[in-house]
Amino acid sequence: MNKSKTLLALITLIILGFIWGSGYTLAKYAMINGVPPLGYAFWQSLGPAILLTLTSFFPFSSSRVQEKQRNHLLQPSYWPYFLICGLIGIAIPNTNMYFIAEHIPAGLLAVLVNTVPLMVYPLALIIGQERFDGWRTLALSLGMVGIFLIITPTTESLFSNWTLLALLSPLSFALCSLYIAAKQPAGLNALQAASGMLVAASLLLSPLVIHQQSFYPLTAPFTVAKQVVILEIILSSVGYLLFFQLIRLAGPVFYSLTGGMVALTGLFWGFVVFDEKPRNLQSLAILCVISALIVLSWRQSRQTQEIS
Repeated sequence: MNKSKTLLALITLIILGFIWGSGYTLAKYAMINGVPPLGYAFWQSLGPAILLTLTSFFPFSSSRVQEKQRNHLLQPSYWPYFLICGLIGIAIPNTNMYFIAEHIPAGLLAVLVNTVPLMVYPLALIIGQERFDGWRTLALSLGMVGIFLIITPTTESLFSNWTLLALLSPLSFALCSLYIAAKQPAGLNALQAASGMLVAASLLLSPLVIHQQSFYPLTAPFTVAKQVVILEIILSSVGYLLFFQLIRLAGPVFYSLTGGMVALTGLFWGFVVFDEKPRNLQSLAILCVISALIVLSWRQSRQTQEIS
């Protein structure tokens, strides 16, 4: 990859980090201002689903015209895959995250949710998708120490019950990642896969939202809370498009850094909006987790380059 592409990929990564990192702070603001977690999860699935689905059908180039002609969103045989990914990759982890958002600092939630690589690696080892690597094992150990410091009750009150529940989200994301690696149909591109997952998640959440009377209408008057919901729909959608652009520009090298960048910017937005300042033990725990994510990303990119 030449210098100009590397610079563009780095800028894209930073912008993506600030966009996705803001999502935890926006979710916390929405939850503490009366938006139901289920209703919020529904809109954050449906809104991006509409934009990405339209994008997948709109050709920007000759190659995109060919993709449009074989768009797999309309093929029933792909929908079991979309439904499973939509359930464990979007509906469950996002809804869980929104239920927790008002109970722990937004920055801490951003760090916990982005521990996905720490969970993917040991699970991938167990099922044979990955081979043993000393550096990644060391990073995993460091990350586990950080997580343990976060979820263990101490005199500094680290919200252990809610932080423990928050780990359900990265675990669900990790399981989805392994499922995608093993079962993604041939010929399905990233944009169509994300569109299908988001549409499926919207369909899965709809009956639950109706049953729990958690629908949150985005109608006038447009309160600040409603504006936040709409803003996050837009930011999330733009984030997906930037994410696909990042993959096209730099492949898995920069892709693997996304989690660490989002965790860092999540801490930044939590400080800016809610004046969140990690205590000493929290700072040590966060440093352990983010350091582990960086080492894991570095080793993953090195191994990917060796294979290619």
